[in-house]
Order: sequence, then C-alpha cells, then structure tokens
Amino acid sequence: MLVYVKNCKDEPLMPCSPCVARRLLKNGEAKVVSRTPFTIKLLHGIRGYKQEVVAGMDTGSKFIGCAVKSNGKVLYQSEVQIRQDVSKKMKQRKMYRKSRRGRKLRYRKMRWQNRASMRKTGRLAPSIRSKIDSHLREKKFVESVLPITRWIVETAKFDIHKITNTDVKGTDYQEGDQKGFYNVKAYVIDRDSYTCQHCKGKSGDKKLVVHHITSRLIGTNSPDNLLTLCVTCHKKFHKGEIELNIKGKRSKTKHATEIGIVKSQLKKKWLGFEETFGYETKYKRENILNLPKSHINDAIAICCENNKIELNNDNIYLKKHVASGDYQQTKGKRSEKKIPTGKLFGLRKFDLVETVKGIGFIKGKRSSGFFAISNLDNSINISSVNVKKECKRILARKTVLTERG
Repeated sequence: MLVYVKNCKDEPLMPCSPCVARRLLKNGEAKVVSRTPFTIKLLHGIRGYKQEVVAGMDTGSKFIGCAVKSNGKVLYQSEVQIRQDVSKKMKQRKMYRKSRRGRKLRYRKMRWQNRASMRKTGRLAPSIRSKIDSHLREKKFVESVLPITRWIVETAKFDIHKITNTDVKGTDYQEGDQKGFYNVKAYVIDRDSYTCQHCKGKSGDKKLVVHHITSRLIGTNSPDNLLTLCVTCHKKFHKGEIELNIKGKRSKTKHATEIGIVKSQLKKKWLGFEETFGYETKYKRENILNLPKSHINDAIAICCENNKIELNNDNIYLKKHVASGDYQQTKGKRSEKKIPTGKLFGLRKFDLVETVKGIGFIKGKRSSGFFAISNLDNSINISSVNVKKECKRILARKTVLTERG
C-alpha cells in the first residue's frame, strides 16, 4: 500500500510508505486530507523528490480504466463507472415541469427557446457531456495526488456499418437498402407497402406514422426497429389497448458512437496527451504482461511502454459517478407514497456507513429504519440492516463514490 503526499501548497509529491506517513503524522509534520485513497499533506516545505511518472487512460462509454507507473512500479489503478442515467433524468425533469404547469400553482413559463445552449454551435447532449466530464474529472484527480509527467490515452475507431452488417464491403457502403429514398421514414413506409402492420388498413385511417418497436431510449433508428402503423393503432398502442407481437432490436452502435464523440472532444479539451490504439494495448497486455482483459489491465498496458511492470494490488480503487442528489418526492400511480429526499435517521442515500453486518454505501432507505447497503462491485449486498442501532457514518455522500478494490 502507498500513501499519497502533497506539499503545503497542495502540489503532489511522490508517494511514501505507510510507516513514513505514520511517523510524519505522529511528529505533527503532516495531516490527513483524504482517507480513500489515503493522502497526507505536509505542513512545512514545498520541495520533494520527483521521478518520471507516466499515466495511462483507457477511454470508454461505460467504464474508464486508469493507471500510473513510475520506475517500473504501478502507483495507482482505478476503474470508474460512468453515469448512464442522465438522459432518463432529463426526461423525468421535463415530465415533472410539464405536469406542474397544469396544476393550480404559480405559472412557470416555458423557457427552452431562451436557452443560449440550445443555439450554441457544437452543442453536445447532456448525456455525452457528462461522459466527457467524467474522463476529465478522473484526469484532474490523478494529477492532484501524483506528479504526472505525461499522459498516454487510448482512443478507438469503429466501423459503424460493419458492426450492424458484418458482410458489408466495397460499394455496399454506398448502395444499401435505403438507396433512392429521401429518408428512413420513406423507406420503412414503402417497405411495409403503405399499410398499417397491425390492422392491415381495417381501421379506415389512412394517416400513417413510423413507430419504434423498442423505445428510442434503448433501441435504434434503423429500419429493423421501425414499423408502419396508422394513427388510430398508434394511439391505441400507447394507451395500452393493443399489443404488437413484434420484437425490435436494441442498438448495437450506441456506445461505439459515443466513444467516437468522446475521442474527438477529448482532443479538443485535453491538449498534450500521447495517443495510442487498441491493437497496441492488446498486444502489450497479452504478450508482454500476460494479464487478463479488464479496464484496469488495459490502462496498465497503455502506460507500460513495452517494459515489465511490478504490479501492486493494494492500490486498486473502484469508483462510481452518481447524481448530486435524489429529488423524487413520491412514488406510486397517484403519488400516494412519500419518499424522504433528505436525511432519514441522519443518513442519505450513498452515505458510507459501518453497521453490525458490514461496511457499505446506503442503497435504499426505509422509514422503519432498515436500510439496504452494498459496495460498488456488489460483493457485499445486504438487503436489510437496522441503522438505528450500532451504525456509524464514515463518509458523507459525494458525486464520486470511491472504495478500495
């Protein structure tokens, strides 16, 4: 285990051993500034011994791998779980605001047309922006605890057409099924012979719409997931009056597309890193380091630069990015059950607590005082523990949850 060190100006120095840190703390020459990872700050002096420190990052759409090495030793390893709920929460907020305008409350004008961000050139969707910020946040944290000399970042390229159709080659990229049609909607309606695929025209409604079989939230806009329906059948389906005996397809290219956007944005916002590619990482991980596939091992391979590395399993950290708070106040079809959004028995969701059954983050709260707790990799998952008896809060909720791997 290593202890990270900062000087009195909060500048990172080379890490030290636990015995050295213990002596500094005992003599009053340092103080603790963080417990996970354990970091101390010197109370006097700004100079310190530094080596060449190389950091590697494995970018991703769901997980980020990060590792730091110096003099053949791994000083830091982390796997960050990125938020996937931003789009869902934006839609939920939109629904809450829309329903509030219909109640007998203070009238709230619709202001979306006044937002400068909606008209800004190069605007990114909030879900993508969150993932880019997650990469930059991990970079900033690593640079706050270790004196990084240079960064090596793996960027990826994907053939989106090849993912959906493995047999595509040559002119097939230009001459697909939709050749000659103005857009996907025109192709789907022509494919379905201008006929509702549920009632076959029996409803008498001649107005046609294109319906997503699997919702756009998890599905795709490809023709395989689209179906022609008349307006009557479309309304009945969304009211739950009819069912469609057709299964759609989930998107295969969602994360590949997001990684492409993340890559291009990192090159704009993060200047000065060295770029590497997946085939180089795979070769070093398999043939030089002999490590299994994982995000952390990929990050180690990125920064190893064809040299053997002394691994240290004591410096592995698991992280998860979460929302800053939970604001849903009720649940149920008619909002009949209230949900405590603030503290309950002095605790909030995602607080780190120590109980008689174990240590973990609060996963769910109950007014009876029996909470559910778990850790980030779910190796500890306790569905019911009484927090009113023998419970101690170790750490308050943060937007980045961290635990030792």
